[in-house]
Amino acid sequence: MGNIAGILFGLIGLAIPILIIGAIVYFILRIKSGIALSISYKDALRVYFYIVILVSVGLTGVGGVSTLINVGLGEMVGREFSYGEVYQDHRELQDLKNNEDSSSYVVRDNRSLSEKIDLEMKGNLINGISLAVIGSFLMLVHFLGRRLVETVDEHSDLLRRLYLIAGLAIFAVITIVSLIAGIPETLRYALLEVEPGQESPGEALSIAIVGLPIWVSYLVATLRNIRSQ
Repeated sequence: MGNIAGILFGLIGLAIPILIIGAIVYFILRIKSGIALSISYKDALRVYFYIVILVSVGLTGVGGVSTLINVGLGEMVGREFSYGEVYQDHRELQDLKNNEDSSSYVVRDNRSLSEKIDLEMKGNLINGISLAVIGSFLMLVHFLGRRLVETVDEHSDLLRRLYLIAGLAIFAVITIVSLIAGIPETLRYALLEVEPGQESPGEALSIAIVGLPIWVSYLVATLRNIRSQ
């Protein structure tokens, strides 16, 4: 669950500065166009819908679906491909038990490596399904709410464009970072003789597999929005 929390906090950390920059650009453009700096209830509601849609897309894809893909990769390729941390922790625990200077430490975890991996896999399945279901529900509800609130002309207005740029930037960074981490680790896993769990590219590769189509979707939507102008 720690990895998922890190992903979600990373999404929030990316979204906040992008939204702040977008808000500054929005107000500057309104000042230049001579429009009064007043935000209607409808505009505030649209901003809320867009923020929650961005978070729910990340929750569903990066948090839920990528976790399930990681489990699938572990079953297809090898469990060390996806659960390297479990192997590393187990190896360190065995070294601690075998170290004569560690007699003062109390080791309470006596489960075998296979038991630890099974527990990690089941935990990932529960987390992945839960986050995918919750994120999908939030995304569906807020997507329908946005469709009910927006008019046809507002589908290409400044607020819509800021939302698309924010989504494009967030998922571009997530995809690029995960590809940079996942592809070299995958090549080292496949080509080099390493200890089980020393190279574990499953998580990064799973995020890249999910993040890439989301990134492309936002890119296509942004390009269409530009061409419509």
